[in-house]
Amino acid sequence: MYEKAVQIAREAHRGQKRKITGEKYFSHPLNVARILREANMPEYVIVAGILHDAVEDTDLTNADIEREFGKEVARLVAAHTEDKSLSWENRKSHTIQTVKTGDLDVKALIVADKLDNLTSIKYALSSEGERAWTYFKRGYKEQKWYYSSVASVMYEGISKDTAPLFFAQYDRLVRTVFRK
Repeated sequence: MYEKAVQIAREAHRGQKRKITGEKYFSHPLNVARILREANMPEYVIVAGILHDAVEDTDLTNADIEREFGKEVARLVAAHTEDKSLSWENRKSHTIQTVKTGDLDVKALIVADKLDNLTSIKYALSSEGERAWTYFKRGYKEQKWYYSSVASVMYEGISKDTAPLFFAQYDRLVRTVFRK
């Protein structure tokens, strides 16, 4: 299932680039899947990590995901997919609420995604300084609100003892990047 997801997602994201580094976009889903794999998450969560942006950023639909990978992968991808017709603030508020109320699989998928994004931001800050914030539709203040809010709700409904270790890594990185 993993190799099939890699093949489908790689093709779907062909030609896309990461906004900060300019590298092939597909490096990001691979990083998210690696974070999830290293945390010993179930295979369906890792596969959702590969596919997490496919519905949002490509021609793939959630029905395609369900047909190829099953209901559980499709559920996770759907939980992560933003409605691009909404404002940035409403989309991010929805994601924060999803992390707050989601089960461990949903939380892990979203936090792994945010951890990789924040790692890219930290890299950009080290090489470009405050200019790095210009890559985003919203700047430092709004990004701080978003990433800090995810950190503040990610343990809701679960024990810190059962959370993957990368949750603590994410929390530390939020404090580092946003100097909390």
